[in-house]
Amino acid sequence: MSEDRPITRRDFLRLAGAAGLGGAMLACGRTPALTPAPPAATPRAMATLAPVSEATVAAPSSGAAADTVLINGRVLTVDAANSVAEALAIQGDKILGAGSSEAMRALAGASARVVDLRGRTVTPGFIDPHIHFRVWGLQNLYYVPFLPPEVKDIAGLQRALAAALEGKKPGEWLMGFYLALAEQTIPTREDLDPVSRNNPVFIMHSGGHWGTANSAAMKLAGITAATPSPEGGIIEKKNGELTGVFYNHRAMDLLRRFAPPITIDQVRQAILDTQKVFAACGVTSLHDNNIREVEHIQLYRDMARQGELHLRSNLYLTLEWPSDLERVDQVQPFDDSLARFAGYKFLIDGQGPTAYCHEPHNGVEWRMPTWDPKMFKDTILSLHDRGLQICVHCIGDAAADLTLEAYEAAMNANPRRDPRHRIEHAVVTTPQATQKMKDLGVIVSTQPAFIYLFGEGWKRNFTPAQMRRIVVTREWLDAGVHVAIGSDAPSTPLYYPQATIAGAMTRVTYKNTPIGADQVFDFTQALRAHTYEGAFAAHQEQQLGSLEPGKLADLVVWPTDPTRMKMGDLAQLQTVDATLVGGKVVHGAL
Repeated sequence: MSEDRPITRRDFLRLAGAAGLGGAMLACGRTPALTPAPPAATPRAMATLAPVSEATVAAPSSGAAADTVLINGRVLTVDAANSVAEALAIQGDKILGAGSSEAMRALAGASARVVDLRGRTVTPGFIDPHIHFRVWGLQNLYYVPFLPPEVKDIAGLQRALAAALEGKKPGEWLMGFYLALAEQTIPTREDLDPVSRNNPVFIMHSGGHWGTANSAAMKLAGITAATPSPEGGIIEKKNGELTGVFYNHRAMDLLRRFAPPITIDQVRQAILDTQKVFAACGVTSLHDNNIREVEHIQLYRDMARQGELHLRSNLYLTLEWPSDLERVDQVQPFDDSLARFAGYKFLIDGQGPTAYCHEPHNGVEWRMPTWDPKMFKDTILSLHDRGLQICVHCIGDAAADLTLEAYEAAMNANPRRDPRHRIEHAVVTTPQATQKMKDLGVIVSTQPAFIYLFGEGWKRNFTPAQMRRIVVTREWLDAGVHVAIGSDAPSTPLYYPQATIAGAMTRVTYKNTPIGADQVFDFTQALRAHTYEGAFAAHQEQQLGSLEPGKLADLVVWPTDPTRMKMGDLAQLQTVDATLVGGKVVHGAL
């Protein structure tokens, strides 16, 4: 996902401030404050938080006793009644009970640790249902970042690129990424060539669906003006000449296959580094649903078994090309406590400029799915028969409808109970798609904070009619569709759940322009979408997503009550007091 239009210097500085780009992403400098504008319309009143009754306390089995008890707090359980308790009891890695402080103290064992929360709020741990976890850590281990405040325009990109190439031998590759440029959205080879004639360079937009190569890289890859675009991708040409811009993974792959591979040691370190960042903001589970390398899935499994992981991960193998089907049999399903192979991922269109839509938009191409529709449907059927989940990236409404048609055909051909296939992003959808999602039990996994960062670009890319169908979260919820929300980091620098919740509650761009004000969530709805619904999206709602007896003790201790925070303060909160996974503190302290 990304923005796809030029922005002014003033707009860019606001965007850079919104993104908090001086923090974890750059690991240097001062992080500008993120201050989302208030919602254009008052959100619906917060759903009632029911006081907990002692009936919610587990009836302990003989000899059962809590080893950790949290008292004198405000525990948002996210159970079916949205109950609020005063205390929580934990036994081993599971919740023993939730209720009054007195009732929970009564469950404490002789050596139990009793923690006085002093009024602090506890929620379930956040589940990010769409994240590129390894890639977050690879931003500095493999890629060279070209980000604000150092890089805010073409001149800044050229200076930074020249500096990054100093000391490199002729012919040595540089792989980088950028967020936004003031004069234009996408640099060309003519921007890169003057400072990179001796080295192949490829700089990808942080959204991950387009990038720019210099002439040296294209020459090395054998890409000329006569090279045709692959199916589902675009090698851009203007007046018959290469611009250096490649849209969609299939086009970028033609060049990237000549770049140095990412090593397994780099991936391991990236996972270790990224765990710290996400544990600090309260994430306890993640869905890494864009893994193209079988070895990376196996690495997650091995790291979990070796005790190197402390966040739970659901892993999805991405199939970009028909030839990738050969990899399906190379992954043996596994389901450990901290790592699980969950299924498969497709991308059926690109980002805004290449969103596959029923009607024209103002981007680069609106009629192009990344897979041949018949082959796509046949492949969905084949993978559905394996009994695992399927996730499909859909930006345009035609992409979502094609995906729903494929799911329906597969489910009719081989009915099986509750497959819970998913649509990722669902930026533009039709009203008919909402009903089809409900009928098929399809999950929507979306990212409402995109509206803040990318909404102004969408206004240029999409038509007014398409804009009225942008991320219709309330429509889905009211129709009974399960909606999970997350970050899609590092496609956006707003990686932390608090920004995602604020985005769901406001739905305004960084210019304070409302987009779908009637589609806002209240806090309770947003919290559920980032906890319980994330678990539901992976068939894990019986183990995760709410603080109920018998479920795993994955939870967050907040420094303040999030239900009473100003929206700007909530959107800036990147660190919680404590994060627990299976009853163990993985960040902060109780």
